[in-house]
Amino acid sequence: MKMRRVLHGAQASRSHILRLVTLCAFFAAGIIVGQIAGPAVLRDGGSELTEYLQSYAGAASQLTAEPVSVLQVFAAYFRVPLLLLLLGFCTFGAVVVPVVCAVQGFLLSFAVSCFAAAFGSGGLALTLAAFGVRAVLLLPCVLMIGQWAFDRTLSRLTGEKPSEVSRRPVFVCFALLLLGAVLELSVVPQLITLALSSGF
Repeated sequence: MKMRRVLHGAQASRSHILRLVTLCAFFAAGIIVGQIAGPAVLRDGGSELTEYLQSYAGAASQLTAEPVSVLQVFAAYFRVPLLLLLLGFCTFGAVVVPVVCAVQGFLLSFAVSCFAAAFGSGGLALTLAAFGVRAVLLLPCVLMIGQWAFDRTLSRLTGEKPSEVSRRPVFVCFALLLLGAVLELSVVPQLITLALSSGF
Protein backbone atom coordinates (compact mmCIF):
# COMPACT_ATOMS: atom_id res chain seq x y z
CA MET A 1 0.00 0.00 0.00
CA LYS A 2 2.81 2.38 0.93
CA MET A 3 4.73 1.54 -2.26
CA ARG A 4 1.59 2.17 -4.35
CA ARG A 5 1.17 5.56 -2.70
CA VAL A 6 4.81 6.46 -3.44
CA LEU A 7 4.44 5.38 -7.10
CA HIS A 8 1.21 7.35 -7.43
CA GLY A 9 2.92 10.43 -5.98
CA ALA A 10 5.84 10.08 -8.39
CA GLN A 11 3.49 9.73 -11.35
CA ALA A 12 1.50 12.80 -10.25
CA SER A 13 4.74 14.76 -9.89
CA ARG A 14 5.82 13.80 -13.44
CA SER A 15 2.42 14.82 -14.81
CA HIS A 16 2.65 18.10 -12.93
CA ILE A 17 6.07 18.88 -14.41
CA LEU A 18 4.98 17.85 -17.93
CA ARG A 19 1.99 20.19 -17.74
CA LEU A 20 4.20 23.06 -16.58
CA VAL A 21 6.64 22.42 -19.46
CA THR A 22 3.69 22.44 -21.89
CA LEU A 23 2.48 25.82 -20.63
CA CYS A 24 6.03 27.21 -20.73
CA ALA A 25 6.34 26.07 -24.36
CA PHE A 26 3.10 27.87 -25.32
CA PHE A 27 4.22 30.93 -23.37
CA ALA A 28 7.62 30.94 -25.06
CA ALA A 29 5.99 30.58 -28.49
CA GLY A 30 3.84 33.64 -27.77
CA ILE A 31 6.90 35.62 -26.66
CA ILE A 32 8.84 34.70 -29.81
CA VAL A 33 5.95 35.65 -32.11
CA GLY A 34 5.55 38.96 -30.23
CA GLN A 35 9.24 39.75 -30.68
CA ILE A 36 8.97 39.08 -34.42
CA ALA A 37 5.67 40.91 -34.92
CA GLY A 38 6.60 44.12 -33.05
CA PRO A 39 9.39 45.36 -35.34
CA ALA A 40 7.45 44.17 -38.41
CA VAL A 41 4.45 46.32 -37.43
CA LEU A 42 6.69 49.33 -36.87
CA ARG A 43 8.27 48.86 -40.31
CA ASP A 44 4.89 48.66 -42.08
CA GLY A 45 3.07 51.50 -40.32
CA GLY A 46 5.71 52.67 -37.96
CA SER A 47 5.44 56.44 -37.88
CA GLU A 48 1.99 56.62 -36.28
CA LEU A 49 2.74 53.90 -33.74
CA THR A 50 6.11 55.44 -32.89
CA GLU A 51 4.47 58.84 -32.34
CA TYR A 52 1.85 57.24 -30.12
CA LEU A 53 4.45 55.43 -28.00
CA GLN A 54 6.55 58.55 -27.65
CA SER A 55 3.52 60.59 -26.59
CA TYR A 56 2.61 57.80 -24.14
CA ALA A 57 6.07 58.02 -22.58
CA GLY A 58 5.76 61.80 -22.34
CA ALA A 59 2.31 61.58 -20.74
CA ALA A 60 3.46 58.91 -18.30
CA SER A 61 6.17 61.21 -17.05
CA GLN A 62 3.60 63.94 -16.22
CA LEU A 63 1.17 61.98 -14.08
CA THR A 64 0.38 64.97 -11.91
CA ALA A 65 -1.43 66.45 -14.89
CA GLU A 66 -2.80 63.22 -16.40
CA PRO A 67 -3.26 60.43 -13.87
CA VAL A 68 -3.07 56.85 -15.08
CA SER A 69 -6.40 55.04 -14.99
CA VAL A 70 -6.49 52.76 -11.94
CA LEU A 71 -9.00 50.55 -13.75
CA GLN A 72 -6.68 50.09 -16.75
CA VAL A 73 -3.74 49.13 -14.55
CA PHE A 74 -5.77 46.61 -12.56
CA ALA A 75 -7.20 45.18 -15.79
CA ALA A 76 -3.67 44.75 -17.18
CA TYR A 77 -2.63 42.78 -14.10
CA PHE A 78 -5.74 40.77 -13.33
CA ARG A 79 -7.72 40.03 -16.52
CA VAL A 80 -5.62 37.05 -17.66
CA PRO A 81 -5.04 35.52 -14.19
CA LEU A 82 -8.78 35.74 -13.42
CA LEU A 83 -9.62 34.21 -16.80
CA LEU A 84 -7.21 31.33 -16.11
CA LEU A 85 -8.71 30.84 -12.67
CA LEU A 86 -12.20 30.55 -14.17
CA LEU A 87 -10.97 28.19 -16.89
CA GLY A 88 -9.78 25.83 -14.17
CA PHE A 89 -13.45 25.07 -13.45
CA CYS A 90 -14.34 24.41 -17.12
CA THR A 91 -13.78 21.19 -19.04
CA PHE A 92 -12.70 23.08 -22.17
CA GLY A 93 -10.01 24.76 -20.09
CA ALA A 94 -7.69 21.90 -21.03
CA VAL A 95 -7.53 23.39 -24.54
CA VAL A 96 -7.97 27.09 -23.76
CA VAL A 97 -5.48 27.50 -20.86
CA PRO A 98 -2.35 26.90 -23.03
CA VAL A 99 -3.74 29.25 -25.70
CA VAL A 100 -4.35 31.98 -23.10
CA CYS A 101 -0.75 31.58 -21.86
CA ALA A 102 0.51 31.94 -25.44
CA VAL A 103 -1.63 35.06 -25.99
CA GLN A 104 -0.38 36.61 -22.73
CA GLY A 105 3.22 35.95 -23.76
CA PHE A 106 2.55 37.47 -27.17
CA LEU A 107 0.85 40.63 -25.87
CA LEU A 108 3.54 41.51 -23.36
CA SER A 109 6.37 40.64 -25.75
CA PHE A 110 4.73 42.61 -28.57
CA ALA A 111 4.32 45.69 -26.37
CA VAL A 112 7.93 45.49 -25.16
CA SER A 113 9.35 44.97 -28.67
CA CYS A 114 7.32 47.87 -30.10
CA PHE A 115 8.39 50.13 -27.26
CA ALA A 116 12.05 49.20 -27.63
CA ALA A 117 11.98 49.55 -31.45
CA ALA A 118 10.22 52.93 -31.28
CA PHE A 119 12.94 54.43 -29.09
CA GLY A 120 15.94 52.66 -30.59
CA SER A 121 18.93 51.28 -28.73
CA GLY A 122 18.87 54.17 -26.29
CA GLY A 123 15.35 53.29 -25.16
CA LEU A 124 16.36 50.17 -23.20
CA ALA A 125 16.18 52.00 -19.85
CA LEU A 126 12.76 53.42 -20.75
CA THR A 127 11.48 49.99 -21.81
CA LEU A 128 12.68 48.42 -18.56
CA ALA A 129 11.11 51.25 -16.57
CA ALA A 130 7.77 50.88 -18.36
CA PHE A 131 7.49 47.07 -18.40
CA GLY A 132 10.04 45.70 -15.92
CA VAL A 133 7.79 45.48 -12.87
CA ARG A 134 4.90 44.08 -14.88
CA ALA A 135 7.03 41.41 -16.56
CA VAL A 136 8.74 40.29 -13.35
CA LEU A 137 5.45 39.84 -11.49
CA LEU A 138 2.89 39.03 -14.17
CA LEU A 139 4.72 36.34 -16.15
CA PRO A 140 5.49 33.88 -13.32
CA CYS A 141 2.07 34.47 -11.73
CA VAL A 142 0.29 33.73 -15.01
CA LEU A 143 2.29 30.52 -15.39
CA MET A 144 1.57 29.41 -11.82
CA ILE A 145 -2.16 30.15 -12.00
CA GLY A 146 -2.26 28.62 -15.49
CA GLN A 147 -0.66 25.44 -14.19
CA TRP A 148 -3.18 25.24 -11.36
CA ALA A 149 -6.04 25.66 -13.86
CA PHE A 150 -4.46 23.19 -16.31
CA ASP A 151 -3.96 20.56 -13.59
CA ARG A 152 -7.51 21.00 -12.35
CA THR A 153 -9.22 20.76 -15.71
CA LEU A 154 -7.10 17.82 -16.90
CA SER A 155 -7.71 15.99 -13.62
CA ARG A 156 -11.42 16.40 -14.18
CA LEU A 157 -11.12 14.98 -17.71
CA THR A 158 -9.07 11.96 -16.61
CA GLY A 159 -11.25 11.25 -13.58
CA GLU A 160 -8.49 12.00 -11.08
CA LYS A 161 -9.07 13.96 -7.91
CA PRO A 162 -7.86 17.53 -8.52
CA SER A 163 -4.72 18.33 -6.56
CA GLU A 164 -5.12 21.02 -3.95
CA VAL A 165 -1.35 21.43 -3.41
CA SER A 166 -1.08 24.50 -5.62
CA ARG A 167 -3.99 26.41 -4.10
CA ARG A 168 -1.83 28.43 -1.70
CA PRO A 169 0.58 29.67 -4.44
CA VAL A 170 -2.47 30.87 -6.39
CA PHE A 171 -3.45 33.14 -3.48
CA VAL A 172 0.17 34.31 -3.21
CA CYS A 173 0.13 35.13 -6.93
CA PHE A 174 -2.93 37.34 -6.59
CA ALA A 175 -1.30 39.14 -3.65
CA LEU A 176 1.82 39.74 -5.79
CA LEU A 177 -0.32 40.99 -8.67
CA LEU A 178 -2.03 43.44 -6.33
CA LEU A 179 1.41 44.65 -5.25
CA GLY A 180 2.41 44.98 -8.91
CA ALA A 181 -0.64 47.11 -9.69
CA VAL A 182 0.14 49.42 -6.76
CA LEU A 183 3.76 49.74 -7.91
CA GLU A 184 2.61 50.44 -11.46
CA LEU A 185 0.53 53.34 -10.19
CA SER A 186 3.07 54.76 -7.76
CA VAL A 187 6.64 53.79 -8.68
CA VAL A 188 6.64 53.06 -12.43
CA PRO A 189 5.76 56.67 -13.48
CA GLN A 190 8.74 57.89 -11.49
CA LEU A 191 10.99 55.29 -13.15
CA ILE A 192 9.77 56.46 -16.58
CA THR A 193 10.47 60.09 -15.64
CA LEU A 194 13.96 59.11 -14.50
CA ALA A 195 14.59 57.20 -17.74
CA LEU A 196 13.38 60.15 -19.82
CA SER A 197 15.49 62.64 -17.89
CA SER A 198 18.59 60.48 -18.35
CA GLY A 199 18.39 61.22 -22.06
CA PHE A 200 17.47 57.92 -23.69
